Amino acid sequence: MNLDKDAALSRHFNALSHPRRARIFRMLIERPGAGKSFDHFRAETGYAASSLIHHLREMERCGLIRRKRKGQVVAYFLTPIPLVETIGAVLDLCRARPQSDRRAA
Repeated sequence: MNLDKDAALSRHFNALSHPRRARIFRMLIERPGAGKSFDHFRAETGYAASSLIHHLREMERCGLIRRKRKGQVVAYFLTPIPLVETIGAVLDLCRARPQSDRRAA
């Protein structure tokens, strides 16, 4: 794995390491193409607006989600490709390890 992939892995897992961000991510996975509004997240989670904004920005910063304005409503959408590519690279590394190394770990 090169440094760019290491950095991507770190960013994605760091973004999902907080339970609130993991919950937001899980909510978006349910219907990835539909998107969810800020108000929807707030109603479903009960998180304070400032906390929710912080977590959405962290996820957006690393590329896990994107936002799109629809009139006066801002909707958030999952962008899974960067995460899928990162996990794919990790799985490739695991497959490349000899079978004996996997048993020892």
